Amino acid sequence: MLLWRFQNYFIILFMKSIGILVGLTLICCFSGCKKDAGSGGKATIKGKVYAKNYNSSATLLLNEYYIQGENVYITYGNDVAVADNVKTSYDGTYVFPYLRKGKYKIFVVSKDINSSGLDATVPVIHEVEITGKKQVIELSDLVIIK
Repeated sequence: MLLWRFQNYFIILFMKSIGILVGLTLICCFSGCKKDAGSGGKATIKGKVYAKNYNSSATLLLNEYYIQGENVYITYGNDVAVADNVKTSYDGTYVFPYLRKGKYKIFVVSKDINSSGLDATVPVIHEVEITGKKQVIELSDLVIIK
């Protein structure tokens, strides 16, 4: 009789443990499904960087072109820190692949011709939101002053 009680006790304890594990697994699965903006997805943001060169007094446009080797940066969601950066290709293109749904800021650094400082710069920013898993977003040109 005593052995039967121990067996029932362990069976009940085992069943409760399984119920708790199943419950925790379901909670983890459903609460952890929402992923924030960032890498690890199948979406892409791409575009080009276009440069304009002015004379030293910024009054005469000397030339303009799609620029190669320019750094392009991305931030995820509301983060202010740079998450990643790429350099533009020979034709000024850049690509940020493998992104998840969410909000992003794509930016480059441009010379600030409105400032009196010789080395003054300003960011040129595009804000974009990925809404589809395999979405490809092509942004308009990021125009910078060199």
